[in-house]
Amino acid sequence: MNRFKAITLAMLLSVHTGLASAADEDGKFAVKGAGKRLCSNFLLAAEQKSTDYYLYGGWLEGYISAYNRFQPENYDATPWQTTELLLALLQQDCENGKDRHFLTVTNGLLKALFPIRLPAESALVAIDVNNAKSYFYVEILKRAKQRLRKMDYLKDMGSSDFDQATLDAFKHFQRDHGLAQTGVPDQNTLMNLFLKKSA
Repeated sequence: MNRFKAITLAMLLSVHTGLASAADEDGKFAVKGAGKRLCSNFLLAAEQKSTDYYLYGGWLEGYISAYNRFQPENYDATPWQTTELLLALLQQDCENGKDRHFLTVTNGLLKALFPIRLPAESALVAIDVNNAKSYFYVEILKRAKQRLRKMDYLKDMGSSDFDQATLDAFKHFQRDHGLAQTGVPDQNTLMNLFLKKSA
């Protein structure tokens, strides 16, 4: 989690509004649950890791599912980001304006992440490293490999979704960025690969 906070995300977390389609002619709609609470409430729940904190996570997952359903040209707005990571990013943004509503900062984050969404369905592939399985969209692995190749960590795309050369490339990238050298494209690794400005 500390590694997440170390990454500059100002370009991603600037305030955006009006992401969701309006429900009435005035652009207004009823907000339910955690979305209508203030950032200050969310930050307190996050600090205490109270039951409310996990309710925010449940609300967020439901909101993103609905967003995926109704947003055009979008299959998954958060194709590799876990709920834990998204909540951490929302905490960072909420610190910059505690009087804003949780819905507002959620919309801002989704709008900022929209350019790197998964626009169409992609198959899932299992990565087995040291007898631990992780699942990723094929398209996300392809993007990651393209990024690694552009940064000279990978010579070519290879013939499979995830081979030894890809694992080694991830390890070298992780080494150079002070990350655990597992070879697995975990949250810290993908954050640095896709979102860090200097990447």
